[in-house]
Amino acid sequence: MADGQVPLPLLHGPAWVYGPPQAHEEAGGVLAAPVSERQYWRGRDTLACSEEVQQVAQPWWEAGRTELTTRAVQGCLNAYGTALMDTLG
Repeated sequence: MADGQVPLPLLHGPAWVYGPPQAHEEAGGVLAAPVSERQYWRGRDTLACSEEVQQVAQPWWEAGRTELTTRAVQGCLNAYGTALMDTLG
């Protein structure tokens, strides 16, 4: 995954992905890419994950997060993809 943030909304909900970059900037950090470029890569990551939901969820299952079924992860991924599209207008 390009920015490694797609798993965060799969675990915590689609709005969660915007927290870390915002917190980074509020602490004085500078993001390496403009918002439009980050959105592009998040969209690509989301599409890549949609084809590999079981692979994405496998480490969580092995860690004991059995509630993260393929269906649950797919639902979170769909919600995240929808949230991404909504931010584009």
